[in-house]
Amino acid sequence: MDFQVQTVLSVSAVVGMLLAALQLLAGWRLRKRCLFIWALANLFLTCGCIFFAARASIGLPASALIGNGCVLVGMGLVYSGIRIFDERPPRLATVAAVALLGTGLLGLSLWTGDNITDRATVISLLVACWSATAGHALMQVPGGGPIISRVASSVVLMVVAAGYTIRGVGVQFALMPLPGNGGAVEVLIAIVGLGLAICWTFGSLFMVLEKVASRDDLTGLLNRRSVLQRGEELLRFARARRLPFSLLLADLDHFKSVNDRFGHDVGDLALQRFAALVPQSIRANDVAGRYGGEEFCILLPGADAKAALVIAERLRGLVEAELGEVAGRDIGVTLTVGAATYVPGSSGADTIAGLIVAADGALYSGKAQGRNRTAVAVPPVGEAPSAPRETPGHGAIAAGPSG
Repeated sequence: MDFQVQTVLSVSAVVGMLLAALQLLAGWRLRKRCLFIWALANLFLTCGCIFFAARASIGLPASALIGNGCVLVGMGLVYSGIRIFDERPPRLATVAAVALLGTGLLGLSLWTGDNITDRATVISLLVACWSATAGHALMQVPGGGPIISRVASSVVLMVVAAGYTIRGVGVQFALMPLPGNGGAVEVLIAIVGLGLAICWTFGSLFMVLEKVASRDDLTGLLNRRSVLQRGEELLRFARARRLPFSLLLADLDHFKSVNDRFGHDVGDLALQRFAALVPQSIRANDVAGRYGGEEFCILLPGADAKAALVIAERLRGLVEAELGEVAGRDIGVTLTVGAATYVPGSSGADTIAGLIVAADGALYSGKAQGRNRTAVAVPPVGEAPSAPRETPGHGAIAAGPSG
């Protein structure tokens, strides 16, 4: 192997260990398991660089099998860390299976003859698949979380996927030099790979920090600043495409008495239980956040007033059924919801601030009517409401404009 390639791989190994140490430190400080998984991924990729660099000393079979096996495990762990970051199962068994498959194919290639072209193609395409899968997973944003850092990190992974795909196809059709022969192209590939690894590491750190900064510590939902920021983005999208957009303000009834009677520990548990019920009531692309205290804001992109009423009533009914008892205490918590809808082309509220004012007025009206109900903000005079003014049996009422 060319001395320059060995040098770049050695430098990559040192940098990889430093990046892994940085992720381990951040994971320990922030108590985030995904960072430990990504640190482990960096260590496996580092081991791959070490075995590639030591090919002249340990021989081709050990270098190819162990080095490429480490790379496959490392890329699989990147994907697993993303799933853990999104609070999903890591699928470590799949990572192990793909690594064994790739290593087995390499071993078969070495046993039947030194077919370096096929080996390079197989490994390149497997790495490309892991990178593309991880990048695609990042583009799926559960719960309306931060987007910018995810998109940036996803772009890095997609560039890796594209690069390895080009490399695999290029080697197979003799458009690129074979790996292990040194030369300027291989040096360039190693340098670009190192740069992308650095970009991914700092992108992953930024994703975690952004998520920590955007979440409410107690409930795990978005905090007030983040849900309002996300609301502005979604409403801007709705206005540009002339789509409806609804906003709910949900408030737990008589919550202060829960803290007074049973203590704040029971109150906190009730808030956490409510936060766990929200995803069962809203759609996959809806966004929920804690607006303050026992009040929550739910964004419903694409939902007209009728759809907003259905979702609000589903949540209200679920709270009535599930949140009557917490920690063995009969707390009897119910929910009042105020709903407001942006209607394209209407003279009603067309900003998040305006929708919050309207929903808050509806919420106040629902409280005044006896609580445990959904109140829908009435559109301006002369505009037909897109939801029934009253839905018998559902505790829904119409509320006039506040102020």
